[in-house]
Amino acid sequence: DTLSARAAECEAARRLPADLAREMSEAGMFRLITPASLNGLEATPLEFMQVLEALAKANASASWCAMIACTSTLSAAYMDEETAAEIFGDPDVIAGGIFAPMGKAVMDGDDYIVNGRWQWGSGSANCQWIGGGAMIEGTKDARMFFFPSGDVELHDTWHVAGLKGTGSGDMSVTNA
Repeated sequence: DTLSARAAECEAARRLPADLAREMSEAGMFRLITPASLNGLEATPLEFMQVLEALAKANASASWCAMIACTSTLSAAYMDEETAAEIFGDPDVIAGGIFAPMGKAVMDGDDYIVNGRWQWGSGSANCQWIGGGAMIEGTKDARMFFFPSGDVELHDTWHVAGLKGTGSGDMSVTNA
């Protein structure tokens, strides 16, 4: 009922209001497919789709943001346990991003320095961690990198006709 009642507000704001995102997070809507070892609900693909469908009937933008936040946690399967726990371990954390390798990463010892700008950072304004795909310089490899939200600049580029409430503007990092 809350999502339906606030759909017009989300559309007008062009993003999910922070209190609504927090309420959805506390209800587990962003942790549906996160592994149980990281405080997730480990929903099956069918359960995940059924929840997204129910959310979309109430508020399509909220459902889209839940889908992005949930699928972002799939990256945990490709991380070492310590890194996955740092990013996804807090049960109330909201993560998002886009895998499209629009960024560039340069090796710096055991780390990478990433620069890039990505389109369609759905829900990013409410995220504590934001991911972006990047090509590794000198290779044909692409990887997903996660950044604390404070390291990411959000750009107000989301002026569309549908799914306005997703806040899917551009995002960028510089030497992150």
